[in-house]
Amino acid sequence: MRIILLQDIKSLGKKGDIKDVAEGYARNFLFPKKIAQIATESAIKQMEIQKEREKSLELAKNIELKSLAEKIKGKKIVITAKEKKGKLFGSITAKNIKEELEKEGLNISTDSVIIKETIKKIGEYEIEIKLTEKIKEKIKIEIKGA
Repeated sequence: MRIILLQDIKSLGKKGDIKDVAEGYARNFLFPKKIAQIATESAIKQMEIQKEREKSLELAKNIELKSLAEKIKGKKIVITAKEKKGKLFGSITAKNIKEELEKEGLNISTDSVIIKETIKKIGEYEIEIKLTEKIKEKIKIEIKGA
């Protein structure tokens, strides 16, 4: 029986793949869990249209993220924090950096801010902003005492 996968299945294939499987496997396992459907001509056309739509949405999202990366590139932000003798009370977190970038009109998620070492002292640091696996930029942050 020919089926179209509606989800990724580790041992079978990816979403949208057309596969031949045993009729019992399809009727007793795949169809009840709604992870596959019969591969009719209309279902195949519908899946192709959906794939094209997802592809265009992905492309638009990548273009938007690349423009955001260009705005972030080479950016330097200054964060003022309470300190004593060069040591901060607390530390600078991804949330603090995200908030500073938002003040400049750059909306990113906290998960995108990659801090390699804990920031507990005054000084300059280089932070990576990871928008996707392929789209990454580095910014400089300067921590000043209050």
